[in-house]
Amino acid sequence: MNVIEAVDFPYTATLASAIGAFALGLLWYHPKVMGRRWMELRGLTADDIKVKPLQYVSTLLLWFLAAAFFSFFVDMLNISKVHEFISLACLLWVAFSMPPTVMGSLYTGVSFEAIAIDMAYQLGGYYVFAMVHIATAYIPVMLGTAANVL
Repeated sequence: MNVIEAVDFPYTATLASAIGAFALGLLWYHPKVMGRRWMELRGLTADDIKVKPLQYVSTLLLWFLAAAFFSFFVDMLNISKVHEFISLACLLWVAFSMPPTVMGSLYTGVSFEAIAIDMAYQLGGYYVFAMVHIATAYIPVMLGTAANVL
C-alpha cells in the first residue's frame, strides 16, 4: 500500500473542483458576461488587461489550495449529504472570503459593485467545490455502490 492509498482524501474531487472554479473565472470575467462591467467599474480598458501565463498558473494553484481545504473539511467533518456540502461552501465563503474582500474594498476606493462581482465569483467557486463533491458522492450511488447521500 502506498501513501496515497493510505490517506482517505478525495484527490479527484479536489483537482476537479480547482479546475472547475478556475474555468468559472474564465467565463465570469469574459467581456460578454461580467468582464466588461468589471473593467468599467475599475476604470480599465481591454488594452489595460494583459494577462500573463503566470497569472493563470497562480490562479489555478490558489484555487487548488482552496479546493484542498474544502476537501479537508469534507473529510474531517464527515460530510456526505447535499445540504452539508452546500452549507460548507456558504460558511467558508462567509467566514474566510467575503470579509477580507469587503475590508480591502473599504480602503482601496474600488466601487462596491466591482467588489460584488469579485465576491460573487468567489462564492461561485465555492459552489463549484460543493457541486463536484456532490457529483462524486452521487456517482457511486447511481451505480449502486455507496450509501444514500440525501
